[in-house]
Amino acid sequence: MAELVAIGGGSNQQSRFVLAEGEEVLLGRAPRSGCATPWDRLISREHAQLRMEAGRLVVTALPTARNPIFHGDRPSSEFSLSPGQQFRIGETNFFFESGEPTDDGQPVVAEHVLGDEVLTSERFSNPASCLHALCKMPELIAQSRDDAHLAEQVVDLLLDTIRGAAAAAVMQFDSPAGGPTGDPTADASLMRWDCRDASVVRFRPSRRLIAAALDRQQSVVHLWADDSEVDDNFTLNNDLDWAFCTPIPVGPGEWWCLYVSGQRRFAGLREVGSPQDLIGELRTAELVARFLGSVRQVRSLEQERRQMRQFFSPAVIEQLADRSLDDALAPRSGPVSVLFCDVRGFSRKVEAAGDLHALLDQVSHALSAMTRSILKYEGVIADFQGDAALGFWGWPSDNDEGPLLACRAAAAISQTFAAAQADPADPLYGFRVGIGVGHGQAIAGRIGALEQIKVGVFGPVVNLASRLQDLTKQVGVPILLDEATADAARGPLGGESLRRLGRFRPPGVDSAVGVYTLESAAPLPTAHRQAYDAAVAALEQGDWTAAADLLSQTPPDDPCSVFLREVVRGADGPPESWDGVLSIERQGSVSFKTDAT
Repeated sequence: MAELVAIGGGSNQQSRFVLAEGEEVLLGRAPRSGCATPWDRLISREHAQLRMEAGRLVVTALPTARNPIFHGDRPSSEFSLSPGQQFRIGETNFFFESGEPTDDGQPVVAEHVLGDEVLTSERFSNPASCLHALCKMPELIAQSRDDAHLAEQVVDLLLDTIRGAAAAAVMQFDSPAGGPTGDPTADASLMRWDCRDASVVRFRPSRRLIAAALDRQQSVVHLWADDSEVDDNFTLNNDLDWAFCTPIPVGPGEWWCLYVSGQRRFAGLREVGSPQDLIGELRTAELVARFLGSVRQVRSLEQERRQMRQFFSPAVIEQLADRSLDDALAPRSGPVSVLFCDVRGFSRKVEAAGDLHALLDQVSHALSAMTRSILKYEGVIADFQGDAALGFWGWPSDNDEGPLLACRAAAAISQTFAAAQADPADPLYGFRVGIGVGHGQAIAGRIGALEQIKVGVFGPVVNLASRLQDLTKQVGVPILLDEATADAARGPLGGESLRRLGRFRPPGVDSAVGVYTLESAAPLPTAHRQAYDAAVAALEQGDWTAAADLLSQTPPDDPCSVFLREVVRGADGPPESWDGVLSIERQGSVSFKTDAT
């Protein structure tokens, strides 16, 4: 037989009403017949109609109701409840309870869901103990070595603070459903418990209570009489007559539960139909749980921010802060600038290294130098591949300055490594870098395993940046850009900082790409620059004789001029199929072959 339990805001303000299937009754302060709550002046004489239908309680507000009925946090004129749910009128809470037996035929232990309105309906029974608990919490959290140690300290605190508590436990779960086996206590990834004294024997937390609290994501209490015969679905100990469990969300997919069980001797009440006499004490446990949950969530966010700072610039983190992590990391397509940076001569150093740990330390410094420059100019670290780093711009939102920022990051990396060559004691001494920068459409965001916070970039522009980095070896310059990057950055950087090298077709790229170098040293004098630009134009147009003459007017040690002289050296002219495009072979060499023939 189902029951409706009414609990008011003061002592002796509680009633229990039996509800039969199909029966309609009135609820009010003084109804003609039905359920009476005379202590609450905010409830009308006849306030609502109650009707049992298929095991659910249907509540309908009457026209005579002067105040709203709150179902959850919202006023409602009609709603239905399943066992374990509740509603409120005025200062009185109504709990719909099922009196059906359990599947094993044992008597039902009364279960009560304690929402915020219930837990705040009573004052703290021992304010001094509650204040002591709150004052201890920061110290416990600061001194805890790990989660297991923190759980042990919280258990001790609950036993010291809550009168009538005989046993307490702290458990950790990876999901609010209690895990795949159906036994929450078995699926707990962390469990610490203790009892007040040796009088509590064979204590084991209730599987049913934990599952109910996690499922409802609210605090739940079980009450039973001393002589109740219960199975191990409930708290297992003959010396206990109540148990309380409150769930704590502490991070993505992670929940803790505080579990307290004890005896009601301090209040002298034995009735299982209402937990009213326990509310004042349980408020302390609820407050400890909320404090712990808040601090744990802050810790989780701080750890998340620390991880993000390794890969994201402050500007990117600021953009991510206003969104949920899943939304913020979701892959998106758009214009992206990609920087690929590789340490020169690393393979030879590995072969010759007598101390691999010392070499690894040098490589770590090299990767750190790349990372600092990429993050300084608002980039994102996508990956480290041995001695190489991949950064990009244009995520989590479009960035019109992405090409310019990528160029400035590339220049900063190059200057850092160049400056280190003057000091043999510098960890970067002996290392040089090649950097390729490309700009184009790509997909950026969380790419790969869903469990990782790592983000990446996917598209042809990534391959292009890598191929440009390879080409820096043949050209002998530290930085090469594609034409899209050069066009976008030319204005802010100044035309003298960029020099066209020609049109190239990298392996794996269908179309020809204009390639530019970003000057890392002083630009060529005007006369030399004019001769160089004219030589590049002549070479692309097929007048290699003129190109060779013009290149002879440029400095003999200028890397770009040296590279182009090698291209035209010993040739009477371009091949018959010449379309102005140099093809880059996969091994990095440059040929005259074209895909147009």
